[in-house]
Amino acid sequence: MGAVWRATDELLNRTVAVKELLIAAAPPTAAGVDALEESRQRILREGRIGARLQHAHVISMFDVVVYEDRPWLVMEYLPSRSLAQLLGEKGPLPQREVADIGRQVADGLAAAHVAGVVHRDVKPGNVLIAEDGLVKLTDFGVSRAVDDVQLTRTGLIAGTPAFLSPEVARGEDPAAASDVFALGATLYAAVEGVPPFGLDDNAYALLHKVATGEVRPPEQTGPVMDVIMWLLARDPEDRPSATQARDALAAAASGRDPGGSATAATAVLGARATDPPPTRPTVRPVAAPPPRAAAPTPSATCCSSCCWRCSRRVRASSRPC
Repeated sequence: MGAVWRATDELLNRTVAVKELLIAAAPPTAAGVDALEESRQRILREGRIGARLQHAHVISMFDVVVYEDRPWLVMEYLPSRSLAQLLGEKGPLPQREVADIGRQVADGLAAAHVAGVVHRDVKPGNVLIAEDGLVKLTDFGVSRAVDDVQLTRTGLIAGTPAFLSPEVARGEDPAAASDVFALGATLYAAVEGVPPFGLDDNAYALLHKVATGEVRPPEQTGPVMDVIMWLLARDPEDRPSATQARDALAAAASGRDPGGSATAATAVLGARATDPPPTRPTVRPVAAPPPRAAAPTPSATCCSSCCWRCSRRVRASSRPC
């Protein structure tokens, strides 16, 4: 949809990133008029949404310039590589490093959600990592604010299939919890080397797999993976908020206990928590009964009608008991 160029703001003498709408540069066709207008509206919306998000872990939006009837986004320039590029070069990353990356992305997502914005396309390619470790979330091109109009055409799903949440793959509207799942899928890929539902050239087959919510059991274990699996809970209600995810990832990155994420991770993998052992009733001591009085010693020949020794009735003058 767009190409990003490094440019110079001559008025302020600073380096910026400029996003060009590629479809607008193509010769117009009858079939492409609607698509062109949709793309123009989408890039303008990206500019409006970016303008309301001023956060340390989100790429800042400076301006939208319309030149020759084509909109150009002027954005913050961050010398960096995407997480996708980093994984392509190095392969899976150490878990604590991944947790620190996730902490920063979750912080940016938390700010977006507070502003009423759902990103809808969190993935390794949209996570920028600078040389000093600073991480920023970019590309709100398919994002949507709660007070914005719907631009995605009927039958189309916004986002990248391998990192979609199960509910979005089933056709439900994206929400903040969907972003949290996509973040979990991104971090899962950074630790395991593949997304949680694997890869498939057939997008429809992959969407079907995602819709089931059956996450591939990870090979790696530990507190960081426990937090990631919490983010990947099948039910949106069982996932943490972006703020909770940030705090849990921060704890895991620093080697501290991330909290209740281990229990949640067990639930994601399909294991049922065992019922707690029943509470034993309180037993109160009871006073011992008084000793029984000694029974009278019968004679050699039981002369009574009841034998004390064997407690059975006998006839008088019977044989000894």
